[in-house]
Parts: sequence; C-alpha cells; structure tokens
Amino acid sequence: AIISHNFVFSGGFDIMKKELVSLPDAEFEVMDALWSCEAEYAPTTEILAKMNTEKKAQTVLTMLSRLSEKGFLSSRKNGKERLWKAEVTREEYSSYEAKKLVNKIYGGSFSRLVSAFYEGEGLSEKDAEELIELLGRKNGRKG
Repeated sequence: AIISHNFVFSGGFDIMKKELVSLPDAEFEVMDALWSCEAEYAPTTEILAKMNTEKKAQTVLTMLSRLSEKGFLSSRKNGKERLWKAEVTREEYSSYEAKKLVNKIYGGSFSRLVSAFYEGEGLSEKDAEELIELLGRKNGRKG
C-alpha cells in the first residue's frame, strides 16, 4: 500500500502530492536533528551539533541534499551559509512509518498491533487508558 500526503512547499509551489518513503537510518538521523532545532530554518552547523555521531560535514551535506531531492526538506542561502527547513514534520513521518508497520506486519489491523503489545506485556495500564481516551476522541466521545 502506498501512503501519500499533501504538502505545500514554501517556495511558492502549488499543493503537490508527495509520496513519503522510508528513510535509511543515517538520513533519519539528519531529519531527527533538524526536527530538534528550534528555528524554522536551521544552519548546517546547528544540525551537525544536534547529531550524536562523528559524521563529517560533507557527509551530512550530501544527506541533506538527498533529503531535499526526496522532498523532505528545502533550503535557502543566508550569505555564505545554507539554511535548512523540514518540509515533512516529525508527526507526518511518524504516522507514515506507523501505518506502514501496521500494514506490513499486522495486515492493516490496528487491533492486532495492540494485541501484540498486550500479549507481550508491553502495554501498561497508563498506555491502555491513553489508548481508550484516544479511541473515544476518534469516535466523537470524550474519555
């Protein structure tokens, strides 16, 4: 199953249908660092500082360029510095990956996913209460 999202790109583009793809771990690490930056546009140096690895700046720049080609981020110049902006939010990507997991492993059945956590004793009472509240909101009821 292909999961698509609509995105508005900040460069004045019209709404475009953009298909998300799973990111390799290294590219996800770059996105994770960018998502943790406070400003809308982050300089490469800040992204590097947020990463927990010893990757070389050129390697990270290559990954930033790949992520830009995939539509995950955009950039602009500020003097000699390049600033990067996430075009896919952490929530959008997390939702995509969660839906992909449910479709692939549990045949699209959310209840089978929850059951797997419950049977494996991975679902705490607090998690169960939050899930009940979420399902109540989804169905138009208050928890």
